[in-house]
Amino acid sequence: MKKTKRKIEIGNIKSWQKTSKADEERQSKKERIREAYKNGTTVEVIPAKADVVVENKAALRVAAYCRVSTDEDAQSSSYELQLQHYREMIDNNPDWVLVDIYADEGISGTSVKKRISFLKMIEDCKQGKIDMIITKSVSRFARNTLDCLENVRNLKALNPPVGVFFETEGLNTLESKNEFTLGIMSLVAQGESEQKSASIRWSIIQRFKKGIPMIPTHSLLGYDKDRFGNLFIVLEEAEVVKYIYASYSDGLNAREIASALTEAGIPTVKGREVWTSAGVLGILRNEKYCGDVLMQKTYTIDCFNHKAVKNTGQVPQYRLKDHHPAIVTRDDWLEVQENLKHRRHSSRNKEIVIEKKLYVHRLKGGLLRGFVVINPKWNKKETVLFLKKMRGVVKNV
Repeated sequence: MKKTKRKIEIGNIKSWQKTSKADEERQSKKERIREAYKNGTTVEVIPAKADVVVENKAALRVAAYCRVSTDEDAQSSSYELQLQHYREMIDNNPDWVLVDIYADEGISGTSVKKRISFLKMIEDCKQGKIDMIITKSVSRFARNTLDCLENVRNLKALNPPVGVFFETEGLNTLESKNEFTLGIMSLVAQGESEQKSASIRWSIIQRFKKGIPMIPTHSLLGYDKDRFGNLFIVLEEAEVVKYIYASYSDGLNAREIASALTEAGIPTVKGREVWTSAGVLGILRNEKYCGDVLMQKTYTIDCFNHKAVKNTGQVPQYRLKDHHPAIVTRDDWLEVQENLKHRRHSSRNKEIVIEKKLYVHRLKGGLLRGFVVINPKWNKKETVLFLKKMRGVVKNV
């Protein structure tokens, strides 16, 4: 017990001595500060070299960045106005020289990954081609707080540093006092983007609840839309859909059906010559072929990565029965869905022969909607058949 007590006492003495020494050092520092202010020591201030460099520096190499998030007419006007505004602004400043105007039209600001011009601008900054970037506002530069601050800090860390001037907010990122304000403004821009995304999702869900689906037909074999948005059956394509369902019901697997369609020279809905088993399975699982529409098969995790994932119960789905004309009966479709639950190996059944005739691929979307894709491999006989078929289509119209 005496030894233990002795050790404790020695430890306490050392601890007291250490504390006492630290107090003395702190007190000494305070005294030095008091003496410095009391005596008024004269210190020569040498100006920062940056101020001198700016005075003698050549014209500032300036770039402008513009972005609008949609291709609508109003946004297109805004896009063009931004381009002309910055071109005039930079040309009218004798101390500036225009490097380039980088612009992304119809691109979201929630992520920089798909903004080609933005990425090129950042790369040019790294290569020392740009001294300053001008943009309309923080939200035009980036609606994602992380992207905004990361890019601004990376540009500021370059040698020489590259600043970003936000016109609306009047912020220059090379001024350290603006760092906090920029963080707040980027958070506001991100919040606006999140709110806008939530509003769009809400309106889409309300459409689904009222039985107003959104059905793109550019990749939907067998159907197209009229000018009122109503689905109608494309007879020639519907034959292919019926063949796929009939072949699967007869015992063939998806790979065998895909091979038969490829050998017969029938193009896919996107005009490709080779069919895949995945493409065939997609048609077999699609409820639209029995006249139904299942809405919200996929959902977006957040508005920043725009990644759509398969909905396996995470969010509600909405089914609309008998929405449009069916290509296959409901009983046949349900029978196929039941068979799809069991993996099917190579069949022993004889393949159903698909009639080899001229299949014409028509574009269902985009600027060339309604146009027909000409196959350069057609021979003279097939070309004549194609012209006859097209004349028939024109007469029906």
